[in-house]
Amino acid sequence: MLFRRFIVPCVAAAMLAAATAAQQRDPKQYQQILENPDRIAALQVERVVEALGLRSGMRVADLGAGTGVFTVHLAKAVGSSGRVYAIDVDPGLLAIVTDKAKAEGLGNIETIVAGPTDPRLREPVDLLFVCDTMHHLPNQDSYVRQFAKLLRPGGRVAVIDFADGKWPEGHEEFLITPTQVDGWMQSAGFRRAARHTFLETNFFHVYEPAGR
Repeated sequence: MLFRRFIVPCVAAAMLAAATAAQQRDPKQYQQILENPDRIAALQVERVVEALGLRSGMRVADLGAGTGVFTVHLAKAVGSSGRVYAIDVDPGLLAIVTDKAKAEGLGNIETIVAGPTDPRLREPVDLLFVCDTMHHLPNQDSYVRQFAKLLRPGGRVAVIDFADGKWPEGHEEFLITPTQVDGWMQSAGFRRAARHTFLETNFFHVYEPAGR
C-alpha cells in the first residue's frame, strides 16, 4: 500500500466508517502517507480549490479532512470572515489540522470529531467537500440523504474519488463508481451541476439541489 501506485489523489484521507481502526492508527505515521509529495502533487489542491469558486465569508465543511491537506487551502479561500469545519472520526488527525491552523495563523478552522453515521456539523454550509471519503461512508445511499439539511440556500456538494479503471489495489472492497455516486446524490435530491476532468486518477463532481 505504500508503493507509489497506491499513493494517488485522495488515498484514504479519512475513513468515517472505521472509527475504531482510526483510533488505533498512529496519526504521525499516517500523515506521512496522506502528505506524500507524489500524492500532494497529483491532488492539484490549489487547482481544485480554485475550481470551486469560493468567496470570502463562505462556510465550508471538509468531510473526511484527514490531516487538512485541503482544509488549510479552503480556509484561505474563504478568508477570515469565512469558516471551515474539518470533520473526521480520528481526533489524532484533527489535532494535526489544529496545529497547521495555528502555524498558518488561521483562526477560521474548527475541527469536529464525527460519529460513524453523523458528521455532527454545527451549522449549514455553502460547500460540503468530500474527498476520498464517499467510498468509506457506511450505506452511502442512506448517508447522503442528510446532505441537503447540511447546506445553506445555494449550497453545493463536491465529491472527489477514484475514477473508473483507476481504483488502487487493496481497495477492492470499497469500490464505487461515479455512476453510483450520481445515483445516490440524485436519490437524495441533487443533480450534477459540474464535472471537472483535470485529475488524472479521480472523478471530481459538483452537485446542487435538483430544484434549483
